Amino acid sequence: MTGTIRGLDVVSENVIWISGTGGEFSVTRNGGTTWFHQVVKGAEKLDFRDVHGFSADIALLMSAGPGPASRIYRTTDGGTSWTMTYENPDSLAFFDGMDFFNDQEGLVLSDPVDPKPYLLGTHDAGTSWKRMVPTSVPDLVAGEYAFAASGTCISALPDGECWLATGGSVARAFRSEDNGQSWSATQLPILQGNAASGAFSIARSQGKKVAVCGGHYQETTQSGSNIALSLDNGKTWILPAGSASVPFMECIRWISPKNMISCGPPGIWMSKDSGKNWHEVSKEGFHAMDIAPGSRTVWLAGNRGKVVTLRL
Repeated sequence: MTGTIRGLDVVSENVIWISGTGGEFSVTRNGGTTWFHQVVKGAEKLDFRDVHGFSADIALLMSAGPGPASRIYRTTDGGTSWTMTYENPDSLAFFDGMDFFNDQEGLVLSDPVDPKPYLLGTHDAGTSWKRMVPTSVPDLVAGEYAFAASGTCISALPDGECWLATGGSVARAFRSEDNGQSWSATQLPILQGNAASGAFSIARSQGKKVAVCGGHYQETTQSGSNIALSLDNGKTWILPAGSASVPFMECIRWISPKNMISCGPPGIWMSKDSGKNWHEVSKEGFHAMDIAPGSRTVWLAGNRGKVVTLRL
């Protein structure tokens, strides 16, 4: 790949899917030794900001853009052919991220078209999609939305819990315990208040700790309030004093109950004490990141088709 990569999904130590600008995607089935790469036919002008791999053969691509530029494609033959399973009909919608609870049920988060969060749901592994109408969900504040930076502004977990991270005029964490049927929202202390700032990524640990990262994407060296942490599953949030030097970050992941890693254009940062303190790992910038299940191999992707592994 030669463009910008923002979609990255590590299915296993061997199977990794990536996606990016110009309708590009790649998949490896041997841990990165070789890659199968193509441009999706008819999607040459699309920006695939997220990808979800179910296996070496089945995957979904999500493009981000105004109106019909936001689409979902599905393959069942390892990327040789793709079927468009959804094309956004609303000119105001702009897809931001996609995640799955299991191998059938998943959600796509979009910029809003009305005061409610815009969520698409699927119950057949992305073959069909329908806008969800939750039984209860807080209204969005004017100017509040998600960022399509790394596909991790939404996080769906096998136990039915789901998290959304927003920014813009206000930054909040939305939480659902019932596969997206009902939601609550909590204010985040992270940098916010204008169109370029807020929470960009959210992740929950096995121990019910939740972390978000973000900042101001036009002022990437600005630090002080780019990492927020909850120790009580999102009820309250703090800015850890030891994260004050962390610059703008686009993706955050838990490696273990205590170890965390985050990446963005300014570089890679890591915490070994559940997010309380952070240190710089590299000044090399990346947009997206994922971790091989059951391992300590971190995959990172960024500009000009760059994909690397970090073994911890």
